[in-house]
Amino acid sequence: MTNAEALILLVRTLSKNEKRSFRLGKKSTADYIVLFDLIDKDELITVDGLKEAFENKGKGAVFNVTVTYLYKLLLDKLLALRQNQDSDYSLMTQILKAKILFEKSIFPAALEILEKVKHDAAALEKNEALIMASRLELDYLHYLNMPDISEEDLINRHYSLNTALSNLGNLYEQSALYELLTHRIIFKGSVRTSSQKTSLNDLVFTEQNLVRKASTSFEAQKHHLLFQSAFLMAVGDEQSASDVLMQLNRLITEYPAIGNPLFYLAIIENMLENLRETGRYDQIPVFIERLAAISHPSQMVMMHISALAGLYRLLLLLDRGEFHKAKEFIDRSEELQPSLIEKLNPVLESKISLYVALVHIGLKDYRRARKTLVLAMLNKTCDLPIHRILRITGLIIHHKMNDSDYIYSESRSIKREIAKSGKAYRMESLILDVVGKSSYALMSTQKREQIWGKIKPRLDDIRQDVFEAQLLKIFDFSAWIESEILRTSFGETLRRNLESGIRYLSLIHI
Repeated sequence: MTNAEALILLVRTLSKNEKRSFRLGKKSTADYIVLFDLIDKDELITVDGLKEAFENKGKGAVFNVTVTYLYKLLLDKLLALRQNQDSDYSLMTQILKAKILFEKSIFPAALEILEKVKHDAAALEKNEALIMASRLELDYLHYLNMPDISEEDLINRHYSLNTALSNLGNLYEQSALYELLTHRIIFKGSVRTSSQKTSLNDLVFTEQNLVRKASTSFEAQKHHLLFQSAFLMAVGDEQSASDVLMQLNRLITEYPAIGNPLFYLAIIENMLENLRETGRYDQIPVFIERLAAISHPSQMVMMHISALAGLYRLLLLLDRGEFHKAKEFIDRSEELQPSLIEKLNPVLESKISLYVALVHIGLKDYRRARKTLVLAMLNKTCDLPIHRILRITGLIIHHKMNDSDYIYSESRSIKREIAKSGKAYRMESLILDVVGKSSYALMSTQKREQIWGKIKPRLDDIRQDVFEAQLLKIFDFSAWIESEILRTSFGETLRRNLESGIRYLSLIHI
């Protein structure tokens, strides 16, 4: 990536406050401000377009030089802003100040700063900063021939440093296990069989052993509860996962100074997912409000928060089959528009696109549903579990559009993918069977009832299966199957299933 490309992306991610702070006190005629404004005022500008527009200003400034200068200025400004917003930035800055003072032979001031950093880092459980400050302090004291330092004091300092190193090592191991678990879930999908659940035991046993020797610090508890919630959600134990997530929420409340907004965002996101999966829709608005209350200096993070809040407000309508209200909500929600969701991470973008497409399906606007889904399929999410759900939904759309050629080709492709991966939901196979039939609208009532008589037992069995519930968490595709064969209202079937708890039957067997 060139500096010009990075600069364009950086300017586009700045918040209004960051832009305001950067421009404060600067002349609008300065070359770098002219360059900044060209990027800021044109969201679609390219590097070539930017260079041409800048050179047309006719001030003789060199484009590449100005790009490099502006890029450095922006990063310096953002770093300065973060020092007042994030304890990690602040602590590291103080350590760097101590180094400068020591290099200038202002030893007492340098040591005073390091002592304060050690105190603040210990209180905030910032082990990296604590270790850096402790090690640097010992190096400086050694250079100064240990002034006024007893052997006992030196031993205590080394003991504190070793304790911090041990705690950090345990946290790194916990993080590694959590990341391995997350990787398996992302690239292999949620657990679908008992054998797949057993395959995670190596991570579970290792994590339990780590917990036994870990401290009771906020960070240690956080890592443990994160791992537990991810594992329980992956295996379909939604109630236990909910309990763990509530513990995480209480932990954040108890340690507000230590917790960071991104971690709290992850907790709320998981909590919202869990509430929906367990049918506790009445609690979702509460956590949407908590989500909306999160503040972060990154514009990208705030876009993620807004989109996530919009998504769950949409799901409150979609899951009830209120398609018209859902469509009205989409139309007036800026955070759910294609131009914005394409800037989100691929997982969230794909989820939003899927649910928007399902709203269009519910309204029988299959062309718009197809367009929405095509856009989602263009991002490289082939290894994400949601990708196959998008493909299955695409089959539903083309089935309604009577595109038999597409259905034949895509069904074969999906079956090959399932055979290759060895991971298939029975619900996926059932949908493939349903869309493989000719239009049910052309069948007699007797014929459709015969088909339903064969499919309903399969559907009831799937609903009772805890592992099959993993797919129904995403959306109640069973409602579409029932409404399609019996020619009943899709929205009414969704609402009935939701109110009767049919979608969550498998939870009682956990």
